[in-house]
Amino acid sequence: MTTTISGATSPPMVRMDGINKWYGDYHALRDINLLVAPGERIVVCGPSGSGKSTLVRTVNLLEPFQQGRLHVCGVDVGADAITRAARLALNRRVGMVFQQFNLFPHMTALQNLTVGPVWGHGVSRREAHERAMHYLERVGLLAHAHKHPAQLSGGQQQRVAIARTLCTQPQVVLFDEPTASLDPEMVNEVLQTMEGLAGEGMTMMIVTHEMGFARRVADRVIFMDQGQIIETAAPDDFFDRPQSPRLKAFLGQVLPH
Repeated sequence: MTTTISGATSPPMVRMDGINKWYGDYHALRDINLLVAPGERIVVCGPSGSGKSTLVRTVNLLEPFQQGRLHVCGVDVGADAITRAARLALNRRVGMVFQQFNLFPHMTALQNLTVGPVWGHGVSRREAHERAMHYLERVGLLAHAHKHPAQLSGGQQQRVAIARTLCTQPQVVLFDEPTASLDPEMVNEVLQTMEGLAGEGMTMMIVTHEMGFARRVADRVIFMDQGQIIETAAPDDFFDRPQSPRLKAFLGQVLPH
């Protein structure tokens, strides 16, 4: 199944052509064809083991693939040319927010934000500091700049992780179930931060089980099952007029009755 961009005039930020991935004999991604336009917000959902996290982790080559071709922010990579140089090129263009916060525990929030731009992107310490303070303010944590992760709540740590990703000024940001490790009362503060980014035109691919967030924020919602893109649609059509029996069954399980 091919997913296209309605009315798009600019080249896509992400293009996946015939992507296939295996773990041994397990076929994790099956013939994935996907286009993501600049500024587009894509939410990927589906049951556990459907391939949704593998899909977004393929975009920055955290997960290599065995067939197909990937085009991201001007970087063109075939399955036979996944090199360290290609990974580095994508790391400079694509940011990622993980389920686990992955903050350095011995560093303050501010230090966690500056280390990547300085050592990974060659940014001066002064500019890195200015970026870090700007994005800490952007996620509402400027007052916590000098605290260590252990002094922050889970929601605050995830917001620091989001700010850390923004400090590298990525062209695309991937979110792999960013609220899955949070207590329920902390989920909203992270989702509100992500909604703010979406409102600023950030190109985003988001794996999440938060269906209300998907309806509010997504330009398109993608449903995956058994490594395939089964259905993709704008939120109203996706939730109110699902076409495939598998999507109807999934929504019947995850939406309130």
